[in-house]
Amino acid sequence: MASAALRPSTEGFMLRSRRLSHSILLLLPLLLALTQTACGGDTPEPSQDAGIQTPDAGRDDAGPSPDDAGTDDAGTDDAGTEPEDAGTDDAGTVPEDAGTDDAGTEPEDAGTGAEDGGSGPTDGGSGDAGTEPDDAGTDDAGTNDAGTDDAGTDDAGTGEEDGGSGPTDGGSEDGGTEPPECPFGPPDGGVSTPGDPTVVQDPTADILDRLRAIPGLTVAENPNGVTVPAGHRFFVMEYDQPADHARPECQRFKQRLVLLHRSVTAPVVFYTSGYYVSLTAGRRELTTLLAANQLSIEHRFFLPSRPEPADWSQLTIKQSADDFHRVAQAIKQIYSASWVSTGVSKGGETMVFYRRFHPEDVDATVAYVAPLVLGEDERFPDFQATVGGPELAWCREQIHTFQRAVLNRRQEMVALLRNYAVNQGLTYSQLGFERALEHAVIETYFAFWQYSIPQYCDAFPDDTASSEYMLDIIDWAVGLATFSDNSNSGIAPYYPYYYQASLELGWPKPYEAHLGSLIQHPGTNIAPVYSTPGVPVVFRPQAMQDIEDWLVTHGQRVMFIYGDLDPWTAAAFPLGNAQDSFVFTVPGGNHGSTINQLPTTLRAQAQDIVRRWAGVPSLKHAPVPLPEADTIEFGPHLPPRLQPPTAR
Repeated sequence: MASAALRPSTEGFMLRSRRLSHSILLLLPLLLALTQTACGGDTPEPSQDAGIQTPDAGRDDAGPSPDDAGTDDAGTDDAGTEPEDAGTDDAGTVPEDAGTDDAGTEPEDAGTGAEDGGSGPTDGGSGDAGTEPDDAGTDDAGTNDAGTDDAGTDDAGTGEEDGGSGPTDGGSEDGGTEPPECPFGPPDGGVSTPGDPTVVQDPTADILDRLRAIPGLTVAENPNGVTVPAGHRFFVMEYDQPADHARPECQRFKQRLVLLHRSVTAPVVFYTSGYYVSLTAGRRELTTLLAANQLSIEHRFFLPSRPEPADWSQLTIKQSADDFHRVAQAIKQIYSASWVSTGVSKGGETMVFYRRFHPEDVDATVAYVAPLVLGEDERFPDFQATVGGPELAWCREQIHTFQRAVLNRRQEMVALLRNYAVNQGLTYSQLGFERALEHAVIETYFAFWQYSIPQYCDAFPDDTASSEYMLDIIDWAVGLATFSDNSNSGIAPYYPYYYQASLELGWPKPYEAHLGSLIQHPGTNIAPVYSTPGVPVVFRPQAMQDIEDWLVTHGQRVMFIYGDLDPWTAAAFPLGNAQDSFVFTVPGGNHGSTINQLPTTLRAQAQDIVRRWAGVPSLKHAPVPLPEADTIEFGPHLPPRLQPPTAR
C-alpha cells in the first residue's frame, strides 16, 4: 500500500528532473562566460549557512562525592565536626565556531590554505567532534599517573554528578574538539620532576634514590631530625597532583606525604587523619601489628596541600579518592606487597570513600571510629541523651547542670571570654562572642563523651563554682580557642573539614533541647555556620547514601572499630551484606578506641583478621610493640590537652 501510493509522485519527479537537466545543458555556455569575467584575485564571499551543531564530545565525571562530620580522633586514655564540593560547571570558555557566516569554516577563507573550512580545530571537519582526548595526557604526572583512572573513569558508575571533577567541553558550538580554558590561567604543564623508571625498578638502588626517581615526587630524608624507630628510615615528600583529576592538564598542587620505611618487601599501611599529616615518625597500631611500612597522606585543601588559588568546588570525596589512587599507583612501583588502608574518625571514613571509588587499590581497610553522617543527623541527640545507659545517668545530669549554670551567667561568662581572647591574641568574628560561648557550652557535653571517661564527670562543678573556674572547665573539655578565627586549633585551619561536612559529609544535629530557652541561637552549632566564608555550598545528600549503598552491597574486607560511649558511634557504618567484614566495639570506649583496647578474645580475633588480610602469619606468642603515634592528632574542637605540640 505505501509503495503504491508513492509511485505517481516518484514518476513525476523523474520527468521534471529530465526537463531540468536539459535546461541546464542549454545554459552552461552562458555560465562559463560569466565566470571568466570575475576579478582574478577576489575571494568569493561565502553565503550564510546555519550549520549543524554537533553535541559536545566531553565526558561528565559522574562520580559521587561525600565526608566525616566528625572531628579527629582521641588519645588512648582521654580521648569534632567537618565540609564539600560546590561543583563548578564549565561556563563555556571555548570560543564559538570560527566563522558565523560559514557553517564552521573560517570567515576569511573560501576553503583554501590553512584557514580552510574543516582543517581548523574549531571547525566541524575531520578533526572535530571529540578527537581531542578527555585527559590531555594519560601519563599526567609521568608513567605513574594512573592513566585513564586519572580522569575519573573508575567512578564505579553511580551516575551522580561530582560537581567539578568532570567538566564537559565548554564550547557550546564547538562539537567537543576544544577543551574549556583552564580556570586559573594557562595549563600548568604538569610534573616538574620527570623521574627515571629504570632507577625506580632497580632493587639494588638505595630507597631514597628510588623514591626520587618516581615522576612528580620530591623527597627529603628526615629533614627535621625527628626520632625514628629503630630499623626504619623516615621521608617527608610532596607529590604533584591535579587540582581537578578530570582536567590534569590544568592547575596542579603539591600534596604532602610522609613515609616510614622498613622494607620494600613488607606490607604497607596507608594512613590518613583526614586532615593534616603529622611530620613525626611514630608508628600506628596496624604498622606495629604487621611490621609494615607506613605511608601517610595529607588530605587535599589542608595547608600546605591546597591549590592556589583554591577552587573549593574541587574539594570532594571523589577528588580526594583520586588523589589517594595516584599516590598508591606511584608508590606501588616500589612497595608491591599487601596494602592495608586505615584512618581514624574523618580519616577512617575517608579511607572507606577511597575504597568505594578504587576498590582494588588496597587489600583491606580498617576504619577507626568512622561515622557515616546523613545530613543534619538526628541520631546524635538521641545517642547523647542516653549515652552510658542508666548507670551513667548521674554523669549526664551533672554535665547538664554545669551547662545551665554557665548559661545562666551569660553576660559574665561572655565578658570572661572576651578577656581570654585579648590575652591570647584571638578573634571571634565568625561566630561572635555570644554565639561562641553558647556553642562551647553545647560542645562541652559532646566533647566530654568523645574524648574523656566517666570517672572525670566529677570535674564539672555545680552553680556554686566561680565563673572563672567554669570557663577553665570548658577550656579543658573542648578548648575555647577552637571557636576562634585565628588559633592553630580554631575555625580557619579546619575550613576544609567544615566545607566538606556542609557539602557531602553531613554534621550532627545539636544536642541542645534540654537547655530550653537558655539557648538564644538555636540550631546554629552546625557545619555550614563554620564553613569557608564567601564560598557557597549546597549539601548533597546522595554522596553519603552512595557510600552506604556501595558498602552494604559490594564492600569486602572492611573492619570498623568503635567505642560505645563515643557520640560518633551514633552514625556507625552499617555492614549489610559486605563480605568478610567486621565491626568491633570497645566497651566504655571513646573516640580513641583501638584494637588494643578490645577485650582479650576480641582483640586476638581482630588482629588475626588483619594479619590474614595482609598475608602476614599470626605469631601467637610474639609481642606486638606499642604504637608511638597518638591515636588522635588533629580535629576541630580537639581539647588542648590532646593537641600534639609539634605534629605539623
